[in-house]
Amino acid sequence: MKLQEVWGTRVLCLDGAMGTMIQEAGVTFTTAPERLNISHPQLIYEIHMAYVNAGADIIETNTFGGNRIKLANYGLEEEVHLLNKAAVELAKKAAGDKALVAASMGPTGKFLEPVGDLPFDEAVEIFKEQARAFEEGGADLVMVETMSDIKEAKAAIIAVKEATQLPVFALATFQEDMHTLLGMSPEAVAVTLEAMGVMALGANCSLGPEGLLEVAKRMVSVTPMPLVFMPNAGLPRLEGDRTVFPATPQEMAYYAQKLVEAGAWVVGGCCGSTPAHIEKMVQTLKGLPLVKRKAPSGMKLAGRRQVVFIGKDHFPVVIGERINPTGKRDFQAELRGGKTAWARDMARKQVQAGAHLLDVNVGMPGIDEEKLLALIATAVQTQVDCPLVRFPIELRAIEKTLKQIDGKALINSVSGEERSIEALLPLAKRYGATLLILPLDKKGIPPTPQGRLEVTKRVVDKALEMGIRREDIMVDGLTMTVSAEAEGPKTTLETVRIINKVLGLPTVLGVSNVSFGLPSREAVNATFLAMALEAGLDAAIINPNSKRMMETLYAGALLAGRDPRAAKYLEVFSRGEEKEEEKTKEAHDPQKALFNAVLYGDEELAREKAQELLEEMEPLDISNAILIPAMEEVGRRFESNQYFLPQVMASASAMQMAFSVLKKAMKGREGPFKGTVIMATVEGDIHDIGKNIVCTLLENHGFRVIDLGKNVPRNQIVTKARELLEEGHPPGKLAVGLSALMTTTMTEMKRVIEALKEKGVSVFTLVGGAVVTTEYAQEIGAHYAKDAVEAVKVVEEIMKEEG
Repeated sequence: MKLQEVWGTRVLCLDGAMGTMIQEAGVTFTTAPERLNISHPQLIYEIHMAYVNAGADIIETNTFGGNRIKLANYGLEEEVHLLNKAAVELAKKAAGDKALVAASMGPTGKFLEPVGDLPFDEAVEIFKEQARAFEEGGADLVMVETMSDIKEAKAAIIAVKEATQLPVFALATFQEDMHTLLGMSPEAVAVTLEAMGVMALGANCSLGPEGLLEVAKRMVSVTPMPLVFMPNAGLPRLEGDRTVFPATPQEMAYYAQKLVEAGAWVVGGCCGSTPAHIEKMVQTLKGLPLVKRKAPSGMKLAGRRQVVFIGKDHFPVVIGERINPTGKRDFQAELRGGKTAWARDMARKQVQAGAHLLDVNVGMPGIDEEKLLALIATAVQTQVDCPLVRFPIELRAIEKTLKQIDGKALINSVSGEERSIEALLPLAKRYGATLLILPLDKKGIPPTPQGRLEVTKRVVDKALEMGIRREDIMVDGLTMTVSAEAEGPKTTLETVRIINKVLGLPTVLGVSNVSFGLPSREAVNATFLAMALEAGLDAAIINPNSKRMMETLYAGALLAGRDPRAAKYLEVFSRGEEKEEEKTKEAHDPQKALFNAVLYGDEELAREKAQELLEEMEPLDISNAILIPAMEEVGRRFESNQYFLPQVMASASAMQMAFSVLKKAMKGREGPFKGTVIMATVEGDIHDIGKNIVCTLLENHGFRVIDLGKNVPRNQIVTKARELLEEGHPPGKLAVGLSALMTTTMTEMKRVIEALKEKGVSVFTLVGGAVVTTEYAQEIGAHYAKDAVEAVKVVEEIMKEEG
């Protein structure tokens, strides 16, 4: 069987879980599952054969954790090539000519910069090592799966595409709130992965089939791409010492059909699914037609949560222009000092005023643009959900930023000069970004619309040759200053018309350039915007905080026929004149400024304001009256899905920075002792991202944290707790926090708690992790926290009761 022969001809069925089958085989091992490819090859071969005999069209290799970082936890980092190649060869042997082999490529277990400390380029090299072994072993495709960080998914895709000729399926994993761990929506994930040039995209793990069906419905609303879904067999529960997934083969087959009807081309199973599940799914899916569909037309951009469409069939888009140092002394001063408060605040204000996209520009003399563009863009991304536009001067600056930003961005801009084309087109292709073309070249700006069209055509042809899609290109009509060239604006408007008519590409204008050097600029700008909308303009770079400009946009779009049924116009203007909120003068209110610095995750501002407040307040008063309430508000926003992990971590870092200032001022004085929490990922489990986040938040709320690490033996946990109690630690102020991510290690939590009781160690226990449930926690006699924010709340409540 060859992929190109069957792709698009019928629905394909993937296999089910590997870990579940290893567990059911009763094999005991203390090393990486990938080592079984060498130590127990017959077992892995027989599991593959069971799925082939069940009718699976594609079987996955036993390589999910086969990257250097995960294997290093077992001292196997030098066996990456050996273990991964052996896994593919085993699967190929089992598949024969009956099935295809998908090489499984899972996450490293670390967050990429800036949320974590793993550099993007290092992640690419780690995945390349695995990908080369896949190709050498004879894999038919690579399954990049269970990705919760879209940057890591990008790194993996880039690695496979650059190191091999293998096609890629890319799958993310979602939580019950329908977002990834880092807060990406299904729509944003789909648009981002589509832009990376994968063969198919979708989701796996985490949720049961009903949850992934909801993900599927949201993805199909934004992409026509073939979709792949591999749901868990329901959510796990514990029966005795066995982890059980409740979904029956019939239930899985029912939802498999629903997924195909929603648009899936490939369906399989993840945790808890077995050959029995796959056999029933194959029977149900046989003969079902593929659903081929169209998504909305036009260019698509994605932030963390929002997807924005640009084109003739959509409402004109506002690109906020204010994050630009030109003429802004406050912003210039902050850039020189490496600060981000001004940009964060301006980002929020522009989006609140109606901006759909934000331009991020740090171009000014005497700064390190590579460092600062990434810094400001990352800071802005923690404040707003919309996509970003980057306006770089230095090539290295734009590439670094593309590595650190989630979603699908717009590069502003590439010109008709060969050096610009050669530098920026490969970046757009590699990182899945869209391009904004400036129709000028080394000869300058063509004086006629036809001349600008010819330059644009040349760049478009180059982009298409490189594999960049037409829907990922837009064009700047080049706004000319009317005071310098009276006919310039007319030429600009005609350029917009001809680009739309001849090339069918969306257009954008930097509107305010038209009035440079004139008094009452806003009057000129607003009039020009209305004229541009009538000419077919799709996106306007303007100041969204200008009431006049926004009124013109909505009225102009209505009159230009771009607002059917006046929906957008009525949405904005039917509210009546709202009273403006009273503006707090934060520069003169350090308490409010410190509160907001923590709320919005500004470390430097938090440090400054904490230092300033020490002149009028006691350290503990600052902590209790400002810092703790700020983090409580962060927690409230997290619980209501206004905030996600990146914002929580940014706020925690800001709070930690303020605390460091207060600690120095206390000079040995200590506040009331809140308690100690011993944290550990249980034995057999090497996942520690969630545990580390809990540790950070607990420390920032004033608790002492003893982090024992990952893969921690139960006797080590018991010994540490007993030592503290023997040293006189108050029992009511001591907790043990246990984390597990895998169903195979979840039962170790129960054994730890039993060991604590056997040794007479009186502490309260807290458990959490992706596979842990409230019911399981109750069954083993522990408290449960679904996430880090809830963990802090649970610990505070219990220790308050005990103290």
